[in-house]
Amino acid sequence: MPVGSERKTAETRVKEEMHSMDSEAVLVRREANETRITINRPDRRNALNREVAEQIIAGIAQAEADPECRVIVLTGAGDQAFCAGGDIKAGADGGPFILDPAQPGHFAGQLFEALDVCRKPTIARVNGAAVGGGAGIVCACDLAVMADHARIGTPEVKIGLFPMTIIPPMMRVLPRRKLVEMFLTGVPLTAEEALRYNVVNYVTDAAGLDAKVAELVALISAQSPTAIRLGKYGYQAMADMTFPQQMRLGETLLPRVAQTEDAREGFAAFIEKRKPNWTGR
Repeated sequence: MPVGSERKTAETRVKEEMHSMDSEAVLVRREANETRITINRPDRRNALNREVAEQIIAGIAQAEADPECRVIVLTGAGDQAFCAGGDIKAGADGGPFILDPAQPGHFAGQLFEALDVCRKPTIARVNGAAVGGGAGIVCACDLAVMADHARIGTPEVKIGLFPMTIIPPMMRVLPRRKLVEMFLTGVPLTAEEALRYNVVNYVTDAAGLDAKVAELVALISAQSPTAIRLGKYGYQAMADMTFPQQMRLGETLLPRVAQTEDAREGFAAFIEKRKPNWTGR
């Protein structure tokens, strides 16, 4: 087959695969350096179920394996909800909303773990309400940009539940007393409060949400992907260590980073007063 025909066939297959995802619960698109993962259930306020969680996890794995992807952006379809947490209707109907007794673990926990070990930067584009598991996703991402009309909350106590699976990612972000207050009262944070308590990095009006996300994507994409990948690995590993353990790991990882191609290129570019040409190695 001629080379041109092979290329055309490959391009056609990619387009067909992308088009086929339009009816899926989760859309995965890469444009330039950004892979955007969108929960596509606006009629259910982008609620989580096992299918959604598994597709997000698959999207993260796809983005990690893609050398052209530098940043992963997670968001929800529409402008009303980022993610309304677990699909309560599925639970009321007897579906596996809380736990499938035949399976170890919970799909929300598996999703948070996938975000935790992801070595590419993740940004939550909080376009609307982030409730329950949605709040957990926001806190599990590295960065977050929030529309000023959005809210972040944990209302599980209002229906006789407690947000057990989202406690770990939220504990890493929020002060203890404020977090416990949210769990006990079910009262959500406004965008202003989310910014004050460092749940999100930036708050903007809905019209400026994409511009701010694009700005962060561009800033991150200009840096060494190798340094970021190894840096995230070290940062996450240090999270649960004692201070001496953190120092020992840091002392071990720094020479490793310094020996990479990107580090050598970075030093050379600095000396030669030019922009570095990152290889990702």
